[in-house]
Amino acid sequence: MNLKEYYENLPHSSAPKQEFVRELATACKVTETAVRNWIKGRARPAEQEHVDYISKVTKIPAEELFPERC
Repeated sequence: MNLKEYYENLPHSSAPKQEFVRELATACKVTETAVRNWIKGRARPAEQEHVDYISKVTKIPAEELFPERC
């Protein structure tokens, strides 16, 4: 499972998804747009500490979070 799949598996109502994006943006001190780009596979976090945090929150190994094409 990667970050996009994790996000897509959140409950269908928008609140948990919005809260997830907001939580990551706040914790990583980036914009919500940056987080959405990570989720969509358009970009990867520049900082390893952000990858580590996302891995901790999602319980997905860091090496599986992002598609190789990012």
